Amino acid sequence: MGFTTLEEIITFAVQREETAYQLYKTAAETSTSIAARKMFEEMAAEEKGHKEVFSKIDLAEAAGFGARTSTDMKLSEYLVDIPLRPNMTYQEILTYAIKTEESAYRLYKAAAEMTDDPKLKKTLLVFADVEKGHKLRVENLYDEHVLTEN
Repeated sequence: MGFTTLEEIITFAVQREETAYQLYKTAAETSTSIAARKMFEEMAAEEKGHKEVFSKIDLAEAAGFGARTSTDMKLSEYLVDIPLRPNMTYQEILTYAIKTEESAYRLYKAAAEMTDDPKLKKTLLVFADVEKGHKLRVENLYDEHVLTEN
């Protein structure tokens, strides 16, 4: 999957945030740890907020700014290769979440490089940092609950 316009990136980002929201909502519901449940609920709320921000971006205004062309962003490298499915195990949810957050981080960094709109660029970079933080939080859970228990 390749993106050539900011509109395509924003549309994809809205879908990605919805998927992440559903993932963390499910993870919160299935988590046996109160601390993990609270963290997943917080992450779900953040992802829902991101979706709302992206949904409100004025594409016509963003299109008025120059977009840097990229021959190949190689976004396929950023897409998650574990399918999201019902009844995932806790370990599978954590693995999927780690890969999803890494993908989101790279997507937002790459998208920020495609725009000359300073406001959109800043928003994308902030989201990239948030997704990187999410990845670290999930990696810590994975370390605590998967690696140490196996």
